[in-house]
Formats: sequence, C-alpha cells, structure tokens
Amino acid sequence: MNDKFGCISNHNLNSQVMKKFFCFITCGTIILIGQVYAQKARLGFTAGATVASYKIKAQSVSVTSKGKTGITVGLLADIPLGSSGSFMPALNFVQKGGKLNEDGVNDKLTTNYLEVPLNVAYNVKMKNGKFFVGAGPALNMGLSGKDKWSWGTESGSDKIKFGKDEDFRRFDAALNFVTGFVGKGGMIVSFNYNTGLTNAVDPGEGDGKFKNRYFGLRVGYML
Repeated sequence: MNDKFGCISNHNLNSQVMKKFFCFITCGTIILIGQVYAQKARLGFTAGATVASYKIKAQSVSVTSKGKTGITVGLLADIPLGSSGSFMPALNFVQKGGKLNEDGVNDKLTTNYLEVPLNVAYNVKMKNGKFFVGAGPALNMGLSGKDKWSWGTESGSDKIKFGKDEDFRRFDAALNFVTGFVGKGGMIVSFNYNTGLTNAVDPGEGDGKFKNRYFGLRVGYML
C-alpha cells in the first residue's frame, strides 16, 4: 500500500495534528454535554456494524471495491430544534475500507476513522416514540489501518499511515444521511449512509481520487 501512494514519513507533524484534533474533540464533547443538559436534550451511546467500500478514479479508469464489514461505536446527542426538528451530532469510531479482486490480486483494506457527523433531523412523533430522518456533513480523522494482499503464492500486509505525503490524508469530509427510531424507553435503532466528498489520498502530480463510502446499522440507548 505504501508503494501505491508514495509514503514519506512525517511522524512529528502527524503527532501535533492529532493532539490538536483530540483537544478539539475533547472541548467539543464537553460543550456538547453542557448543551445537552442546558436544553434538556438527550445523550446516548450506540454500537453496530458497517459495510464499507471505496471508489478509485485515475484518468479514465474507475474501480469500485466490494463491501467489507466492520464495527462502529460512539456517542450521540439529540438536541431539540423547535417542535419537530433536532440537531443530532455524534462522535463515532468507524471502520471503513473495502475488498478488491483484480488480475489475480486479492486486497483487503481496513481503515479506522474518528468521525463527527453533524446531522439535522426531522422528527415524526409516534405513540411509542419517534421516527427521524436527517442529513448533514461529517468530518473524519484517520487513525490507523491495514492493507492485506495476496497474489498467487505470495501474501503480506502493510500498515496504513495518515498524514501529509503518507498513504491517506489525515482529514476528509463526507455527507451523511440517517434515519431511525427512538423509543420512549430510550432504545434507538438507526441506519445511515455516508459518502465521501473529498479525496482521501494525496494524488501528488496525478489526478487520482479515492473516496470512502459505507452503510451503518447502529443500536443503542438514549439517557
């Protein structure tokens, strides 16, 4: 995987970026919790599964991977916006990637991201809870990953690096669509589709593009 994207080590810069990002996430989480209590909103947690894939495009060639299953866990807030709307930000750990089988080469890519979707939802009140549907942008920070491959009798694996001049860019953005149901007792079931808006890799002097996408199914509990 390193040879594919031309890796150059930049560990110190990546460490500084990670510290700033985690500081931002920590401060944002504290503010989010404060808003939840101030507005009598709800805070919850979720866990579930993802089916992820990616699309690579370079010049006139376009390749879409097969789906790969992964896991996701996170925190979710439900902040009222008027009588039928709500702001539903979240902080999720999400596994992305995909599988390829091209010209005798089998490749399985797993990338781990910290994701911050900022969904605005419309709610339909029901007897036993509420149904919601919404959408919004999602900010992503790459954490780690692994690329496993095999070709004939040969096989191996490479660690994925994130940062400037590495395998993948540290940050990217996506568009998130979500729908689900929250019961009066607090149980939540949600389904989302997340599609990349920005190029996840640095194409260098070329025009190559790599975009993540995934479907997610989550269950959890709202406090």
